[in-house]
Amino acid sequence: MELHKLCANREKLSPGPEQNYNFATLTETKTLGVSWKPNLDCFLIKVKVCLDSSYTKRDVLSTIAKIFDPVGLMAPVISKAKIFLQRLRRSKLEWNDLLPAEEYREWQQFLVSLENINNIEIPRRILVTFPEVTEIHGFADASERCYGAAVYCKSKNLKSETLIRLITSKSRVAPIKSLTIPRLELCAAVLLAKLVKRVVAALQLETAEVYLWSDSMIVLAWLRKEPMDLKTFVQNRVAKIQELHPNQLWRHVPSDQNPADLVSRGVDSDKLLQQNLYMV
Repeated sequence: MELHKLCANREKLSPGPEQNYNFATLTETKTLGVSWKPNLDCFLIKVKVCLDSSYTKRDVLSTIAKIFDPVGLMAPVISKAKIFLQRLRRSKLEWNDLLPAEEYREWQQFLVSLENINNIEIPRRILVTFPEVTEIHGFADASERCYGAAVYCKSKNLKSETLIRLITSKSRVAPIKSLTIPRLELCAAVLLAKLVKRVVAALQLETAEVYLWSDSMIVLAWLRKEPMDLKTFVQNRVAKIQELHPNQLWRHVPSDQNPADLVSRGVDSDKLLQQNLYMV
């Protein structure tokens, strides 16, 4: 395969002057639809917001689909939009029906806030220089309307330099058929188990220590039991988690220290910038 384009975050790795490449002036480029600033070595999420005098349920879905975030860094913002769309579904609104006044104001406010997502810069680098210790920390949480997971990498070198970075996050809206909070928390744990498995394989971090966290004592109690001793719904999900991460000890995290809480509840993009617990 012939290489046609090359871009790097270090000038020494970039093409020579015969390619007319100016590292200092290249402020942004794209790869697979994801924007990247080489000089700052950070990712950007670009969203074009179109405000209107009216919206339909179809417009809401279209806007959500246009938030291109394949890495999963903006899950709390996308969660809020998904929760709103689920509410429209519960209200039996048809696809081409105009949003009622209250929902229109709420969606308009979300869109105005969504423009702030263009100002968020996410560091690409997730490991400290020459790491000696690498840990993967995964967090799961659920609310009545949504459940989600967030995965972080913590690395440390011999100089005692430590770096903690968000790798990815993911959310799912709660099904229309209501589930209890403990069962939704268990669904979040399954989502986290799958997400961590993918992260470890994709980043080739098989030697990293893995820590899985939940703020639900009920879920932690289920995970300590044999699946056959549990009811079918719980049994299937506990078995799946134990299959993905055998002998993995889950730990408890207080709710106010769980970064996945934002993923499960949703937040406007302007407020996401202020959430240091999530945006490490």
